Amino acid sequence: VIVKAEAKSKNYLLVIFKGEKYMICNKKHRYLPEYSDLPYAQDDQYGDRHICAGCAYEEGLNDGLAGREPKKDLSYLPFSQAGTVRHKDAKAAYDEGYNEGRKRSL
Repeated sequence: VIVKAEAKSKNYLLVIFKGEKYMICNKKHRYLPEYSDLPYAQDDQYGDRHICAGCAYEEGLNDGLAGREPKKDLSYLPFSQAGTVRHKDAKAAYDEGYNEGRKRSL
């Protein structure tokens, strides 16, 4: 049962569930067909099963373009259970975005 949900912006919702706060992605990228090919993260081995793969890709792309070191911890990114990003591997999406950003920056 969700106790409270409020719009933080047009892109995110803040949801309080069992006393914990979660940012939920509300961006349209959640439904892009490009994310269908990402591997699944059903086992939650890296804690990224519910992290939005679209947000992870964008974060990786931005880090790659800026020449920053790749991140390992993506737990600060919003969650999503919608569309083509549902249960997709956020770390794989981040790495794909990062590699694309590095290619574009050369």
